[in-house]
Amino acid sequence: MKSKIIIYLVFISLFTLNSCSDGFFETSPSDDLTGDETYSTVSNVDAVVNGTLRYLMESATSQDNPGYAAIMLTQEVMGDDAIARDGVYGFRDSYPYRDPYDNTTRRALFFWTLQYKVIDNCNNIIAKVDAAKGEEDQKKYIKGQAYALRAFVYLNLVRQYQFTYAKDKAAKAVPIYTEPTVPSSVSKSRASVEDVYNRVIDDLTEAEKLLTGFKRSVKNRPDINVVNGLFARTYLTMENWTLAAQYAAKARTGYPIMQAAQYLQGFNDVSNVEWIWGHPQTADQNLGGASYFAYLDVTPSTGYRSIMPDPYFYNLFDKKNDIRASLFEAVTNSSDPLFRWLKYKKFVNKSDKSAHIVLMRSSEMALIEAESKARNHDLNGAVTTLNEIRQNRNLSALTTASLNENQLIEEILLERRRELWGEGFRLQDILRLQRAPLRNESTETYDTGNGTIVLRGHYVWTFPNKTELVPNSPYYLFSIPVTEINNNPNLNN
Repeated sequence: MKSKIIIYLVFISLFTLNSCSDGFFETSPSDDLTGDETYSTVSNVDAVVNGTLRYLMESATSQDNPGYAAIMLTQEVMGDDAIARDGVYGFRDSYPYRDPYDNTTRRALFFWTLQYKVIDNCNNIIAKVDAAKGEEDQKKYIKGQAYALRAFVYLNLVRQYQFTYAKDKAAKAVPIYTEPTVPSSVSKSRASVEDVYNRVIDDLTEAEKLLTGFKRSVKNRPDINVVNGLFARTYLTMENWTLAAQYAAKARTGYPIMQAAQYLQGFNDVSNVEWIWGHPQTADQNLGGASYFAYLDVTPSTGYRSIMPDPYFYNLFDKKNDIRASLFEAVTNSSDPLFRWLKYKKFVNKSDKSAHIVLMRSSEMALIEAESKARNHDLNGAVTTLNEIRQNRNLSALTTASLNENQLIEEILLERRRELWGEGFRLQDILRLQRAPLRNESTETYDTGNGTIVLRGHYVWTFPNKTELVPNSPYYLFSIPVTEINNNPNLNN
């Protein structure tokens, strides 16, 4: 199949990516490798792992497809708390649900091929590392990272291309590949949602065994904390509250929630105490205009500054006390392109444009733990965990005396929105909770001192067919690209 040939060939090109400043990731070799040599030694296979991570995060087919970050940003603007500015480059078709729903777009093709190419590289690593020359412990750790990364991608795919587990676990989702593909490989049919989740759990179980004792030198590598975090995300979506809470607690061990002042530092460096997993890069490795920060960072004069917060999102914060509320700023200068928009200065690029991308942090895990405990009727445990975040955001502690179970769950869900904005979780939560985005025309006013302005907000309130936003709409789902459908007749089975 033509589509599988593309996947098979991708691992060869990854070493070109790896040759760009290998020292930063402390991997080798720097030369391109092909054929049997690629997997001949542990150091070579380790370079494939590094190249695969770099490919996932840094491969771009266009300015508006900055690697995996494009998926994160798409999942933000398809929700309700973030807005893609009208007429500004990047994500302007995702915001009104035209893509990735439309399977003919280049973005639909990019999302699919990016992730399946990563899976195929993981399959090659898992299949071939045991025969490489090198220490057995190193082989074990490399294989564990490949299992963890494959689980990460399959978990993303099943949540992007089908409705949530609790809605219909028998629904057809995406194909599962666990062996390296070659030009003669037979294309697979779509597996059920349940089967994909079982694959994720099996992969994480293998990774959990293999990565015990692994000490990484850079936070881009999956380790046991990352594996525990992926377990927590998986069980949260499956509504297995007991295991979700247990794994979330383990995932954040050793990663304290950042204090209030640290929240103001720009979310741009993996050295942050609560970042469990992130993608670091040097200035020569970032994608320039095609980058996560080019769309989210509203502070510089460069970049697209495409994605803005909804004024109603700002109203979710305690504006007097919450440290996060201090990051909002209304633009009152009529000559500024952002006039009447609210700027949210959570993400600030570094001066040399080398900002890092967050993939998992302890606040997310604490929120999973709190929600799972609340849904398991452990209100004291849920409040205690939630207060760890609140008190580090300069907010007063909550008590069980003031909230019943449903109110506490809703407060935790609101905290997810406040805490995780811009990190790619909003659409996932909308699908997981089987709710609809809440988009309303802005009537919020701001006193400039010389008059009052109405702040800009949502300008799309319906689907492309002009129907109302409702739960479980196919417009929320990513589509299998038409080229893949044409090349793989088994997708209809």
